[in-house]
Amino acid sequence: MRRSWTAALGLFLASCLFAANPKDCVDLSARQDNDVSSPSGVRVTINGYNRCSEDMDGYRCRFRVDAVGPGGKVIASQSGTFGGTIAPGGRVETKVFVLCDPDRVRSITVEAQ
Repeated sequence: MRRSWTAALGLFLASCLFAANPKDCVDLSARQDNDVSSPSGVRVTINGYNRCSEDMDGYRCRFRVDAVGPGGKVIASQSGTFGGTIAPGGRVETKVFVLCDPDRVRSITVEAQ
């Protein structure tokens, strides 16, 4: 009994160590959502695509959205995650609000964390 428990524990720990990293599996893209207008910032739609062959925990898929202003300088950023599970080959979408002067935003970037 002890041997099977030890083997099961070893397999569990190995699966945790070798589980795919969301940074390596989920491709991210972001675009400004022009359906919403606000003087205090911009709403951004973030899309993710799971290109790996296993489910990804959306809460572990962290990202940072940067609002880029004149001269390529980051003027504001916002972090976020996806919810739920992202199936292999699955797509997911979420929205974040970035507090900034919307008139200064020239582009939006997203980066896995």
